[in-house]
Amino acid sequence: MSGRVAKVISTELLDNKDAKWINLVKITYEDENGQVRTWEAMKRRGRPKTSAVDAVQMLAVLEKPTGPELLLEKQFRAPAGKIVIEFPAGLVDEGETPEQAALRELREETGYVGEVVTDRGGGRPILFSSPASSSSCTFLIHLKVDPNREENMNPKPQLEDGEFIECFWVPLNNLYAECRKLEAQGFAIDGKVGVFAEGLEMSKIWAI
Repeated sequence: MSGRVAKVISTELLDNKDAKWINLVKITYEDENGQVRTWEAMKRRGRPKTSAVDAVQMLAVLEKPTGPELLLEKQFRAPAGKIVIEFPAGLVDEGETPEQAALRELREETGYVGEVVTDRGGGRPILFSSPASSSSCTFLIHLKVDPNREENMNPKPQLEDGEFIECFWVPLNNLYAECRKLEAQGFAIDGKVGVFAEGLEMSKIWAI
């Protein structure tokens, strides 16, 4: 990443007609007592008709003699006003499956070529990222990265204009401690990464 630091200049209300990716919507619903209520939320535009989710998040793992390592990204996110520690992720395009989107986005954002790991439950659960404020939902897709594959020896990302992403590997066994260290250094931790790290730490505490 360059030495220049990204920063928020201003924040203003946006009319939906000017919005490209997300709309603000008012939802009218009936509660458990039959009371009609309203709720304000964000709705992502352009979900493919054939897809159950807007986006995919990738858990890309590299197996090493010292233990498995997880691929993470550093990327400035304007709403957070900070560089955020995230899983590789992206939107599902029209005409592609979530698995195809995961492989494409991994290649574009990180340069790595992965292999989809079949979900052991028979079907991936749909995960809502922030259900109190948004209808946006995602799949977490597990990917294996073969370090001996030629493309993975010298990965070349294919970033779009305006994308500034730094990739790095973290030992899975040390993810929780690494997240704590990165937060102390001023990085923001994406909620999905943080919850995943907490889950790994809980499995150690409670010997699951």
